[in-house]
Amino acid sequence: MGFLFLCGPAARADSLEEAARNFARKVTSLLPSHNSVSLSVRNLSSLNAEQISHFSQVVEGEIQSRGHKTSSADAAGILLRVTLSENPAGLLAIGEVVENGQSRFALESFSLAEVPYGGSNSKKVTLSRELVWKQQDPILDLKFLRSDGQKKERIAVLGINALSLYEGQEMSWSLVRSFPIPRSGPQSRDPRAQLFQVNVDSHPNLIADFPNRFCSIDLAGTLDSTNMDCNGNGEKELMGGTLLTAGPFLIDNGAKWNSSRNYFTGELFGESGFRWHIEPFYSAAVLGLKPEEPTIFLIAAGIDGNARLLDKSEKEIRSFSGWGNEVTTFHSTCNDDWYILASARGDWTESDKITAYQFEDQSVASLDQIVALPGPVLSLGSEQVPADADFAGHHDGAIVVVRNLKTGEYEAYRISMACSR
Repeated sequence: MGFLFLCGPAARADSLEEAARNFARKVTSLLPSHNSVSLSVRNLSSLNAEQISHFSQVVEGEIQSRGHKTSSADAAGILLRVTLSENPAGLLAIGEVVENGQSRFALESFSLAEVPYGGSNSKKVTLSRELVWKQQDPILDLKFLRSDGQKKERIAVLGINALSLYEGQEMSWSLVRSFPIPRSGPQSRDPRAQLFQVNVDSHPNLIADFPNRFCSIDLAGTLDSTNMDCNGNGEKELMGGTLLTAGPFLIDNGAKWNSSRNYFTGELFGESGFRWHIEPFYSAAVLGLKPEEPTIFLIAAGIDGNARLLDKSEKEIRSFSGWGNEVTTFHSTCNDDWYILASARGDWTESDKITAYQFEDQSVASLDQIVALPGPVLSLGSEQVPADADFAGHHDGAIVVVRNLKTGEYEAYRISMACSR
């Protein structure tokens, strides 16, 4: 028996349909002209029955469009056996063309993150963007504050030199108060910081968390008379660290910064001696939390260009190439599923985009939903300030900060999700 392999580099398909068409083109290049082909498909991957059916139909249609007849019987002179399998890097379609005892193979590999979810009970998901705020100075973070009885929306805008609170006023924002941030030591060329909320003596406190210090504001009192206190991270464990989030939910697990660079070391810590040691990463978020089953998964954008999905035992479940440095997660109230938002790979001179992925049964699937942005993504996180409490109001989306390449301004957009049958 002879063998001939036809393969190439891993494909970057935009959809399962495109991957199927690319695969069919490779297969038909191995077929003699206008012959009848017996087609069979075997699934060894995590694709569901509907996705396999769609993949098979696209492959068969592409083969027929190129002048070949197809059947499911072995009566045809040429056999085409298609096998779909997968590994941590993605999916693999293997086509074996058998003719006169000789086998020829065509291979097509494509990322798991590029396969759209196609369950029959799924809802159509639409992403949209809305400009919330823009300014000339860099924005490190922006969050909607919890309402807590407030009739008007409020946002917190964290910059390099100040933390400013604004209140919604008829389609615009009115400054409530701005708190200067004291400088200490040399300033990073790529500064980062995070906003979250904790209760201190039953008072909600807004925290601006920097790698080497934090600042707090008591939100329970009158803001006109409230001061902002800034201190170095007093606990040795928290020096150069920040807390992880699952959407707007604050997780009592921290991640340590590389003190000389702009990424995390991969060392995670928490209560009861919790310790993880994973690959260094730029950003990470938790997902999979549900009240009845608090199972934790982590998605991390590694500094090596690969994003990784890990379970609570640090086991790598999936890895994804082509993602950018920023990821976040959120739990949708419209269908009770968890989602990942990720930036694209690029540099500071390119416009960016946000892609949505659905997380279900330890699988990550692209929704073919992309939000284009006017510049590179600088930060990506939940739209409501993370806290260890129940939430009301906005938490079905994210806030993404970009630098507009045309205007040079820093802009914060709300990324929202809408679901429909």
